[in-house]
Amino acid sequence: MNRIDLPWINQIKHNRQPDGHKKSFGHVLIIAGSPGKVGAALLCARAALHAGCGMVTAMIPEEGVGPLLANSPEIMYRTEADLSTINLEPYDAIAFGPGLGFTIQVRRNLEFLLQHYQGPIVFDADALTLLGSYESLISQVKPHHILTPHPGEFARLGGLEFDASQREKQAVDFVSTYSCQLLLKGAPTIVVTSSGALFTNTTGNDGMATAGSGDVLTGIIAALCAQEYTPDVAVRLGAYIHGLSGDLAIQKKSKASLVASDLIDHLGEIRLLD
Repeated sequence: MNRIDLPWINQIKHNRQPDGHKKSFGHVLIIAGSPGKVGAALLCARAALHAGCGMVTAMIPEEGVGPLLANSPEIMYRTEADLSTINLEPYDAIAFGPGLGFTIQVRRNLEFLLQHYQGPIVFDADALTLLGSYESLISQVKPHHILTPHPGEFARLGGLEFDASQREKQAVDFVSTYSCQLLLKGAPTIVVTSSGALFTNTTGNDGMATAGSGDVLTGIIAALCAQEYTPDVAVRLGAYIHGLSGDLAIQKKSKASLVASDLIDHLGEIRLLD
């Protein structure tokens, strides 16, 4: 199994453009949040911004506008419910799913993205549950799509009984059926690229097993896609950076006290991509 480690990072990374402007570093659209779960959208959007993206727009419910502006005035927002009414061309990458819920409109938006958006999309959380519920949806995933399930979501996606001792094989088999980039969360996190190559991440700790951690990961990966890393590279690089932020966090606080916002706070200490 290949390792996602610092030597690999140093081989694939590209440094920031000294003469770049905000559009040089990409624009991410975060489609996330629903009544009672706006925090998922805020975590995802903040993570994208702090992972080097030049611009972030969050498509959120009205009730999320106040908290968003209070905590991250740098993030733009829109409150439309129907994706088909929006011009998606300005967005270099999309994150879809954290805290969205399972309404008919969410399903329609998911199907619209699968059929009409050709850029990279990170699918997480509720989007994964919907994909696993409808063969007509999961059958449309492509190599520019990144799926980031935990074991329960993965079992639903693949219509299987998850077996921790066989998770590498199950992950490779899934990608051979549905050609995508697959990140399977766990200890350690593994990634299977659309080519079928299997990788294991070398960063992270059990303090990161906390609500919202996955929302942060989704934002990081989307930001890397917007910065012109190919989806197969962005998903691996995102896993490493996400885990490293957790490793930095526990140098200052206990694992038991770590929360998802701490991961975002420590992204600023990671200079790998400067």
